[in-house]
Amino acid sequence: MFQTVRDLIRDNPVRVRAAVGALLVLVGQYVPVVKEMAGSEGVVDAVTLVVLLVLGESASRKVAAKYGKDGETSV
Repeated sequence: MFQTVRDLIRDNPVRVRAAVGALLVLVGQYVPVVKEMAGSEGVVDAVTLVVLLVLGESASRKVAAKYGKDGETSV
């Protein structure tokens, strides 16, 4: 089962990062302790934005490395 999960994560980098981002947004919005620790809702939103940008950039690089300019799979 562990190998199946690893393969799923490796084969779908964009979906995995989107799911992590969605989970981060949910935690930031619905867990009051997070807002208290951060100091304000604006700080939580800013951190969420930065993390989502990093995850998106990382996913786009993985996809770009897998698919060439011609759209064919290079792996």
